[in-house]
Amino acid sequence: MADQPIFLIVDDEQEVCNFFGYLLKQKGYRVETANTGAEAFGKLKEYTFSTALVDLKLPDANGLDILREIKQVQPRCEVIIITGYSTVKSAVEAIQLGAFDYVEKPFVDINEMEELLERSLDVKTEAEKISLAQKDLGFVIGKNQKMIRLVSAAQKIAKKNITVLIQGETGTGKEVLARYIHSASHRCDRPFLAFNCGAFTETLLESELFGHEKGSFTGATHKKKGIFEQANKATLFLDEIDSASPAIQIKLLRVLETGEFLRVGGEEMCKADVRIITATNANLAAKVAEGKFREDLFYRLDVASLSIPPLRERPDDIELFIRYFLEKESAAKDIPIKQLSEEALRLMKKHSWPGNIRELSNTVAQALLLCKGKVIDIEDLPDRIRKEIAAEKPVETETEVGDEKLFFSGTFKEGERLDELLTQFDQALLESITFRDGFPFETFNNTLSAWKDRMVAQIIESAIEDTYGNQAKAANLLGITPRALRYHLQKGIKDLK
Repeated sequence: MADQPIFLIVDDEQEVCNFFGYLLKQKGYRVETANTGAEAFGKLKEYTFSTALVDLKLPDANGLDILREIKQVQPRCEVIIITGYSTVKSAVEAIQLGAFDYVEKPFVDINEMEELLERSLDVKTEAEKISLAQKDLGFVIGKNQKMIRLVSAAQKIAKKNITVLIQGETGTGKEVLARYIHSASHRCDRPFLAFNCGAFTETLLESELFGHEKGSFTGATHKKKGIFEQANKATLFLDEIDSASPAIQIKLLRVLETGEFLRVGGEEMCKADVRIITATNANLAAKVAEGKFREDLFYRLDVASLSIPPLRERPDDIELFIRYFLEKESAAKDIPIKQLSEEALRLMKKHSWPGNIRELSNTVAQALLLCKGKVIDIEDLPDRIRKEIAAEKPVETETEVGDEKLFFSGTFKEGERLDELLTQFDQALLESITFRDGFPFETFNNTLSAWKDRMVAQIIESAIEDTYGNQAKAANLLGITPRALRYHLQKGIKDLK
């Protein structure tokens, strides 16, 4: 009986210990119980456990501290966290710290509980199932430990009927992760609907989300179902949730609390059973502190929070993603798979990827189109990647502006003064150049492009700040489309100092 599994039950409620003890002993397993953290630490010195069920709230200890101790002294012991609804957020944090899963009190489905306990004893099979599911979805995770823990947490919370908030920079794959959560949930046989809150004005956004009645506003020629009604029994992904206006936020809060809403111009209350997954590239907690996002809505959305690391924090995964996108694009275009030269691969690894995985995917697709041979070389890469070569060379002359005069008169208030300053600068620059000594034209040209990109980015960032993060309004003030604004954001505005 030396290999017989031993379970540890840690809960200050003796009834809970008795319940699990009876359930497990019926199956022939050994069980040890503890009502305090001190007792649990003592048991860890006496026995080697297969699985531990640990309550998050104990009189003398935090369940997360016990989890950390178990993983340190008995790393092969799987930990299942016992929690109430009010501590689900901490339970999700526990999964990212290495917990196998969590269960909520009161325990309703005994069969599901028994299945969870059995699965905790066969982690290898469980990991293989998850790996196969990820492969079927084309979901590439990589080797980064932070990302592996995040996806493991996503897998576990997928089957819980709770809201999920995904945070991460533009292009990190927030929608891909949302689709993965849906595919692993009990709603996987229902549709996954994705909706971008930043792509509409407030009036249109309300109509798109909640629908409208005929004649409720100009152009409303017929009754229309909103996306919440369309997503009944399904999963709804709301991207750029921070773009929602205060009025829309109030309606979203009501839907999350009661499942009820009114169509625009309607009087009849509608109901919808929807799993909500939201995403943002903004810091919602900071927006709450600044009064730019409702605190009560934030706490409703932030039941389970997942933060995707940017690609620059996962340098070891870049080559893996390049190979994946090469295979994917080659298959889509029905062409032989091409390889990257060592120099091209080195440059791509060195690039900071401000647009993250989306930028990498587009870069691979572009390089495949430009490459005429079997090997993708440096000249097949976009200019923004190839400029890394110039950055490696010693800079002989530093310049801040180009050699072409810029005239701002009539554009805005300080235009004439800026014109005068730029004219003076142009003259001073040209007078300082001695072509006989050599002039680093490529370096100068790259510096000029960098200056322009930096100025454009700072102007857009200022416009977004002035509109309290509303990208649609910022685009309108700048006289560009929201799509053009997002293009500039993808070039790395968030990384500017």
